[in-house]
Amino acid sequence: MIKNKKILYIVLISASVLFISILFLRSGKDKNQKDFESILSEGKTFDSRELPSLPEDYSDHKLMEYSVEEIARILQEKYGKNIDNPAAQIAMIEELMKDLPKLYPNDWVRVLNQILGFAFPNKVLELMRMSENLYNYNRFRESNMSKVGLLSDEARRQMIWKERYRLFGEKADQIWSMEKKMTTIGDTLKRIKESPAGNLDAKLSNYSQTLKEQFGKEYPRLMENKRDQLTEGFMVSVQKDLKVLSFGERKSALREIRATMGMDNSALSRWDALEEEREKIWQNQQKYSEKRTQLSSKKGGMSPEEERELDSLRKKLFGEEADIIENEEASGYYRTQEERTYGVN
Repeated sequence: MIKNKKILYIVLISASVLFISILFLRSGKDKNQKDFESILSEGKTFDSRELPSLPEDYSDHKLMEYSVEEIARILQEKYGKNIDNPAAQIAMIEELMKDLPKLYPNDWVRVLNQILGFAFPNKVLELMRMSENLYNYNRFRESNMSKVGLLSDEARRQMIWKERYRLFGEKADQIWSMEKKMTTIGDTLKRIKESPAGNLDAKLSNYSQTLKEQFGKEYPRLMENKRDQLTEGFMVSVQKDLKVLSFGERKSALREIRATMGMDNSALSRWDALEEEREKIWQNQQKYSEKRTQLSSKKGGMSPEEERELDSLRKKLFGEEADIIENEEASGYYRTQEERTYGVN
């Protein structure tokens, strides 16, 4: 009996030690983190070296199709002018960290160090510290993914920015500067969407001013590249305002929105024509929907004669698309059930 108790105690103690060991190992640093620490503690720098000529067609290929030296040369070309900018550094490191772990699963951190050392020997330690911080930040996001999904938008932002500042310090503001700007713009659109209908001019002025404040000198270039998306974002936010207007009033309001967002007269004229076409399509869909509902709601469904009547109306209103609409309805899809977003569809 005593012997059996001793065996039981030994088994329980062994199991406890094993469990604690597993917990310790799980909470410890992984191999990649240890590799980062080892490289940074060594403080090894690189001498400048002559790299291969820049591949002529490198933009048409994946970065990892080239040798380590060729990759370093490509990085010099792509990021050299802005290498002191933390955002550029992160963009470069993210590009490398996307594929290196797949190609070198057991030693990618040291390959990363080699590439950065060849490309930017005078900044390799700084870039490796940035790489280490980015790796730890990505681990933080992965380990907290389920938790983050349960938080409110504001709580999630606070949690993420707290970790960013912990790892990157003030550089975090530069690295995620575009995100901060777009968050401010998104908050503005959310307030506009949640506000009562009315005073559309003031809402447009508020939105336009927010864009200019956030992007400053970059505002013209932003509008050149993102004008349609930013314009549509505002239109989606003011659907309550647009819905209560007559077609003529709404057409005028949409033209004013697009003009404020910098569209020229030729573009405005094209949009005016498109709005008239959209209005006609939606009116036809409404007429057709009302007729189909009237005929199909009868007890016993539509008679052959009524089906021919509906088919005739469908062809009259939709022309070549009539057969497509008929097939859609046969499969259970009805276009008229789609929600209209004024200024968008």
